[in-house]
Amino acid sequence: MAKKYNRIMLGRAGRFAKMCREEGYIGANFDIWKDLSDSLPDNWRQFNKQIIPLWLEKNPEKSKTAAGVACGFLWTIAKGLQVGDVVLSPSGEGTYYVGTIAGDYYYVPNTDLPHRRKVEWKDKVIPRKSMSQKLQNSTGSIGTCCDITRYEEEIESLITGSGVVTTAVKKQEPEPTKTFDERSLHKLFCSYLRTRSIYAKTIFHEKSSSRVDSAQKWVHPDIVGVEFEEFKNDATLSLLKATEPKETVHMYSYELKKKIESDYQLKQYYFQALSNSNWANFGYLVAFEINEGLDEEMERLNNAYGIGIIQMQDGNWTILYPAREKALDYNTIEKLNNLNRDFCTFIDKISKVLNAPEKYIKEAKDSFESTCDKIFESDEEQERYCKEHNIPF
Repeated sequence: MAKKYNRIMLGRAGRFAKMCREEGYIGANFDIWKDLSDSLPDNWRQFNKQIIPLWLEKNPEKSKTAAGVACGFLWTIAKGLQVGDVVLSPSGEGTYYVGTIAGDYYYVPNTDLPHRRKVEWKDKVIPRKSMSQKLQNSTGSIGTCCDITRYEEEIESLITGSGVVTTAVKKQEPEPTKTFDERSLHKLFCSYLRTRSIYAKTIFHEKSSSRVDSAQKWVHPDIVGVEFEEFKNDATLSLLKATEPKETVHMYSYELKKKIESDYQLKQYYFQALSNSNWANFGYLVAFEINEGLDEEMERLNNAYGIGIIQMQDGNWTILYPAREKALDYNTIEKLNNLNRDFCTFIDKISKVLNAPEKYIKEAKDSFESTCDKIFESDEEQERYCKEHNIPF
């Protein structure tokens, strides 16, 4: 079996990376506090069926999609990585530790990272700034694990110090063209957002008031999202609502595209996202594909205007450039409420959640969630959906 390369995050912002390097292992917990030695099938789907119920017991407020993602990462560390595979782990200081998997799974109870694999760490570290922009983007993707095998040539060059390679990605045979509808990406993207505790809804432009003319076409976002600040202590939440009500909720606007092919198209879509997100705390341009060579212009636009950019990379939605937070624009929200019933319903349901008495909050949230886009309940459902809609996910 060919050697694989993975980026492994050892704790939030790499907080356990130094300890793991000193003690010769990688590890994880994911709220699963039991020895998995007898529960590691070769197939990750079988593993998820066993472990997802345990994870949901610990995290009842989370979705099945979030559970699938967490358990999938745990399987990758415990079983998916093979002896001889290479791992890169962010140090939290702008560099990556490099090591090779040297042993099978073992369990160490009463530790922060009980699920472990032995690793032979190299003395050399890789500065993030020495990586190509594409490798930086992939290693910076969200999640504990990220397969970066397609950058094998560049990674080996960085490890050996043999110089910069002319291409970071192995040449691949062109795949047959597959077509899919842009709106079919919505369920895929909204399911990803739910793993980040963001509830999202598609805004159907065609349902807007007949008073909307072509001059107002850059008014509607494709997708709107909301993130509620969650506090387990009711007193904390009550205080926050009383003193800083705007901090109890964050609202997002997303402009979703299949592909950004040129500098001209990037600017057109970016300013469309900017116009459509004036009302929200955070605005994003989202693309399934972005052509090479646009990184410098994307960075310039992000620095100048604050709209973030998200791209599908290696099977993950990756935040290439984060959005800059701004205050809600209530005049624009009012305008959108009057123009589009979907948007107005979304805002109304959010208001009811925020203003509901404590004993009715769950009921209000359930009612709100029913208006949001449906998400995938399992990895199998997502896989079927992508095949049916010709999405190369």
